Amino acid sequence: MNAPLTQPPAASVGKPLSLLSADRSLTLLITLLAAVLAVRIAGLYLSRAELFFDEAQYWAWAQDPAFGYFTKPPLIAWIITATTSVCGDTPFCVRLPSPVMHFAVALVIHAIASKLYSRRTAFWAALVYALMPGTSISATLMSTDVPLLLFWSLALLALVRHVERPSVTTGLAVGLAIGLGLNAKYAMAYFVLCFIAFAAVSPKARDVLKHSGTWTALAVALLLIAPNIVWNVEHQFATFEHTRDNAAWSGRFPNVPGLLEFISAQIGIIGPVSFVAYLVAARNRPPVLDADPRLLLLAMSLPVFVIVAAQALISKANGNWAAVGFPAAVVLATYVIVALNWRRGMIATIIISAVALVGASFAGSLAGTNVFGPIGRELGKMTGWGEFAVKTADIARAEGIQTIAYIGRGLTASMIYELRDENIDVRAYTADKTAPMDHFEMTRPWSAEDVGPVLLVFPGEGNPPKAVAGRATLVEIFDTSIFITRRHGWKASAYRVD
Repeated sequence: MNAPLTQPPAASVGKPLSLLSADRSLTLLITLLAAVLAVRIAGLYLSRAELFFDEAQYWAWAQDPAFGYFTKPPLIAWIITATTSVCGDTPFCVRLPSPVMHFAVALVIHAIASKLYSRRTAFWAALVYALMPGTSISATLMSTDVPLLLFWSLALLALVRHVERPSVTTGLAVGLAIGLGLNAKYAMAYFVLCFIAFAAVSPKARDVLKHSGTWTALAVALLLIAPNIVWNVEHQFATFEHTRDNAAWSGRFPNVPGLLEFISAQIGIIGPVSFVAYLVAARNRPPVLDADPRLLLLAMSLPVFVIVAAQALISKANGNWAAVGFPAAVVLATYVIVALNWRRGMIATIIISAVALVGASFAGSLAGTNVFGPIGRELGKMTGWGEFAVKTADIARAEGIQTIAYIGRGLTASMIYELRDENIDVRAYTADKTAPMDHFEMTRPWSAEDVGPVLLVFPGEGNPPKAVAGRATLVEIFDTSIFITRRHGWKASAYRVD
């Protein structure tokens, strides 16, 4: 093998400053991370925010554990099933795994940075990840990105050890993490692409690529995702089709505003100082490429950022689509901050992050109030669902109807959750049962071919779908409190279909 992947501690670079120079203990780190976790759990407990419709969708999936779902692999549903079976179905319990998993990711990042650099860099890297604005926002929601980040980080830790000393055992660990990550979100496939990029520029990685442990990793990962592939085969590749459609090129090229928005989102997620530190690391080339962990960390992050940035320029890209690039980026950026003694930069990072931690953790307590700006718009997405559900259930009962069909995935998902304890059969209106547009149109459809009576509810004041117009009678048009800020709201229509 070539020179070792790890390198001397950051203290050997530049003159150490007091804030960044002393080795920090693991006990102190765990205490600080536990305090951050406690703040986040307290914020969730005090939150008045109802489940966002994506979260409600995941909860609905969790009521029917399977090897796949229309838009995502199954892991998030399994996690919610496990948590709510113990804790209950409240928004607090649905979201509780999120901050806990972020706590675990921070510890894994500490292990990665300890292996590649030093305890000092590891201490700060774990804190930077735990406190960065993107983590604080993510910890308030239950999303597929959180388990994805956990298994990506575990795969990266296993890969560091596998590159250092390849074996079937380390390969098995890499494969297990990749396979579980794929069951969280298909973006885990970037991991394989990133390692290939690493092998393209590192002789050491090319040697590892040929090792039997590496092929063991691939085999184990494929074995773990195989049940989901079988599920997709049985359901006309629903998840694969959705993933393709989600990234579809729509002819917006060149979408410069979209690219700038994506870059701004990445700066906001990791923080401005860490973003600059990462750029410094990406630009400055060390003399011995294959011996430097910088190359591995760049390979396990930069391709993701570049690919998603290209997607943003061609069509569109959400800021979280590049989430898997951040574990490696945080380690590398923190090494630069420590090695170059950016004392003020670290202080600024901690201050910005602390504000983001408190703000994001307790923003949910403002849900239901009228708040201006982006915060108001986001909180508006998490209020009013319960009130809407009660309103439609009351209309149905007044009409002597037990089945309500909603139009739209988000509305249907939220109503399934909000009406979980009611004697109401919630359905998803579909124009064509043979070509469902979402999971609920596939699993609980209602179409013009079905008999009534049913209450058909949809956003707006328009007419019902033509297929049922001849059987439909307007019951009520009513105001909603969903997505309402001081600037806007929307109405909904309820039709009786016999």
